[in-house]
Amino acid sequence: MKNFDKLYTPGKMTLGIEFPLDNDWSLEGDKKRKEDGRPFGVPDISKHLQYVKQIDKAGFAAVWIREVPVYDPNFGDGAQLFDTLSYLGYLSAATKNVLLGTAAIVSPLHQPIKLAKATATIEHLSDSRLILGLGLGDRPVEFPMYGIDYQDRPKLFRDHLNIMQEAWKTNSDLSTIYPFLNKGVAVYPKPKHQIPLVVAGHSGQSLEWIAKNANGWFNYPRTPEETYLNRKRWCEALYDTDQACKPYISAFHLNLLQDDNATFKPHRFGGAIGINHLTELLKAYEEAGVNHMALHLRKSDTPLDEAINKISDIVLPNFNS
Repeated sequence: MKNFDKLYTPGKMTLGIEFPLDNDWSLEGDKKRKEDGRPFGVPDISKHLQYVKQIDKAGFAAVWIREVPVYDPNFGDGAQLFDTLSYLGYLSAATKNVLLGTAAIVSPLHQPIKLAKATATIEHLSDSRLILGLGLGDRPVEFPMYGIDYQDRPKLFRDHLNIMQEAWKTNSDLSTIYPFLNKGVAVYPKPKHQIPLVVAGHSGQSLEWIAKNANGWFNYPRTPEETYLNRKRWCEALYDTDQACKPYISAFHLNLLQDDNATFKPHRFGGAIGINHLTELLKAYEEAGVNHMALHLRKSDTPLDEAINKISDIVLPNFNS
């Protein structure tokens, strides 16, 4: 798995940034959103190229994007607006170093042969910087539009992964999956290197299944104490399934306050803090066993370009090598 070591070194934590690249959930950002006439959760991504190049140059390990097929006001979150796979192709040309992670593509909503081809394409275009995060999907509104029973998601998740992995093999035989095919029918391109697979949440599977079938586990934001217990469960699942160490990945909704010396105040999925105390907070997550942390900046009181600069100058040297 070329480049995966940029994300994962046992016993250490690297830092990444989660899209969208906007702070529309901050007080000032929300005010601007209303002035622009955008619904809640629809970000302003007009400066995304500037920001992603800044992230790439600064030395963050990864950027992460999610898949939200349709905007549902009951959820109020349109992610980064752009189609995930198309956007990954664009980002592969706009960046040079940063890993490109999905957290996550809603696997049950995709035809697996098409998804296998698209992700192998991005793996080529990005010089093997793709980390493929797959998820189950949790928005009931989406599945009827695709003609999929919501209850079928866990089985579809497993079936689609099996098909994709067969399609990626050098000597794949898709007739073993689709008996109506002649032998020799194949999907190209083949990945140049193994594509790292990360499962988001449980995706309807047991932790033991994830330990055996994935290269990492992306779990939802928790306190350091809760994170420690979840990471302990992950290590136990790896041990029980005779697996080598694999990364525990998480995210943090960061409100980087303008007051550099402000102490930590928790909120749902993260908290507010000044830059001078952020390293200390993130070290607590590193000690809890997190191997990679994706920082989500939509609530940041500090404007994005300034927040990225502060984190890269003051915090990043303590984590990413």
